[in-house]
Amino acid sequence: MPAPFLEPLVPGVPPAVSAWIQGLKEVALHLERWAFDLEEEAFWWRPKGGANPIGGLVRHITGSSLRLGAYALPLRLPDWARKGREWELQGEPEPKEVVVARFREAWEALLPALRELKEEDLGKPVLVGSQGVEAPRAHVLHHLVEHAQHHAGQVIYARKLL
Repeated sequence: MPAPFLEPLVPGVPPAVSAWIQGLKEVALHLERWAFDLEEEAFWWRPKGGANPIGGLVRHITGSSLRLGAYALPLRLPDWARKGREWELQGEPEPKEVVVARFREAWEALLPALRELKEEDLGKPVLVGSQGVEAPRAHVLHHLVEHAQHHAGQVIYARKLL
């Protein structure tokens, strides 16, 4: 199976949306390979004090993706995703199965929501953050994918340190 970026365009969506869908599929593949098979202790291991554990990174990828998605897509934000970055990265560990299930549920919501976007939707402004700063929907969604990819890379690196 080729890497997601080598697959054909997703039918029926603008090319940019297709690229974001493929980028999020790649994040899921990385996490399946580098994080989800870990034992509980390794999932929450910190290479040094203050460093983010793989479990925290997965929790943050999931929560931040849902928050960004909720600004730009018709998505419901679960209560746990409102806790924010500090809890996701530095909060108490929870069962790995809970974190993995949340990730999978988030991707099952994000990918279909992206498929509903039309070209004319991409340039429309959306309100972002608690201060309601306006940004083009396309920029928010592009950042969502870049941010998830960035942290997936940290997961890969952390796994290699184990």
